[in-house]
Amino acid sequence: MRRPHEITVSIGGGRALDRAGLAALLASLPGFHVIPQDNDPPPQVLVWATYTDSMELPLLKSGTKLLLLTETTTEDSLPDAVHGLFSREETTSALAIAIRQIARGEQYLSPTLATAILEKRQSKSRRASPEMSLVDELTEREREIVDLLAQGLSNKLIASKLYLSVRTVEGHLANIYLRLGVHSRTEAMLMAMKVR
Repeated sequence: MRRPHEITVSIGGGRALDRAGLAALLASLPGFHVIPQDNDPPPQVLVWATYTDSMELPLLKSGTKLLLLTETTTEDSLPDAVHGLFSREETTSALAIAIRQIARGEQYLSPTLATAILEKRQSKSRRASPEMSLVDELTEREREIVDLLAQGLSNKLIASKLYLSVRTVEGHLANIYLRLGVHSRTEAMLMAMKVR
């Protein structure tokens, strides 16, 4: 029986044994309630395991956010349906953080996968990066926020570190997205990591 504060999670993709293991793992963690993928109402978060770069994704019901569990990716940006990429190299506690972050409507990108994406981008083109000049045009406060964003911190943690309200951080992020010409937290994070 689900408690009101628990996040509903389903496991899909991958191999049956892996799905069973993930379901048992998440069921043992506080704050999560594992339900079938075709449940009504649908899960808040679907953890989808993939072993290839094909990005064959499930059809999602309204209100379900997708966390892709993967080993590698050749994608330069996340498909629209994906709210997060999670590396199998990360810990159980990191998986819990990723699911909670996605359930709150934020995005998640494992640092190792972000690095892999950046390395692939850089190998495609070694020309001078316009991102550096864009980041240089940010205010000192905006650069602080971008630096913390590149470390994978949530809005709440950024606010705590800089002694700001979450709403103020969100306002700064909106300005940062506009100045950098990006449309999501993930794009801003990738750009910030590239110029660190």
